[in-house]
Amino acid sequence: MKTFLTAIIICIFCLSGLHSQAQEQTEAGKILLKGIGGKEKWEGSNYILFVANGNDVLDFQNGRKFLINTQSGQARFEGQCGEGNNIVALFNYKTSKRSHFFVNGVEQADKEASELFSKINRQFKKDITFLFLPALIDQPDTKTGKVSSRIYNAEKLLALPFQLQGGLSGEILFNSETGWIKQFIDKEGSTYLVNGYKDIGGGLFLPTTYKNLSNPQKNLSFSTVAAFTDMEESRFLEL
Repeated sequence: MKTFLTAIIICIFCLSGLHSQAQEQTEAGKILLKGIGGKEKWEGSNYILFVANGNDVLDFQNGRKFLINTQSGQARFEGQCGEGNNIVALFNYKTSKRSHFFVNGVEQADKEASELFSKINRQFKKDITFLFLPALIDQPDTKTGKVSSRIYNAEKLLALPFQLQGGLSGEILFNSETGWIKQFIDKEGSTYLVNGYKDIGGGLFLPTTYKNLSNPQKNLSFSTVAAFTDMEESRFLEL
């Protein structure tokens, strides 16, 4: 009987610990959302434009531009490939299907265009993972670990391990007061300093600079980020 009661007590303590950990993870997500302006601000930004540079890119030159409809998934890419050709790709980032693909103003639909579009789609997902990281960590399909405390540059930060669905994983260090991420450590142990939180419109703040401490080729910066409530539909339909 005593053994049975002991087992029940241990089970209760274990469940209590799991519940406490789940609460900490939920709170961490809320703090990160607060840091970008709140859930309402995030969900209210119908269109986002950004220009990305860096991120260990070989296939495209710096200054790649994406315009997206966050509700429908419609997207527009403008940039130059490694050979210097001007590319415009119209696609849906939620379904990964392209509707039109232009090279130097001429629509293309051959194998080479398909291969290049696949690279654009992969690069887009890679870029938005960094730009939208604070919001993505709060998504239901993101796995998070136990929250802990860490001191960095005499500042007390919270550390949170995470795994995005089918994507980035590692650990972030963030300020519990501001909700701003200060460091990102990827699964290989490479550390990024995160800075440049900017109001991109309507009170939505996003991090725009990721500096890799071991490999400058992996530095990533967003020279332009802007949010809009309205946009011409033609931007997603034609050249």
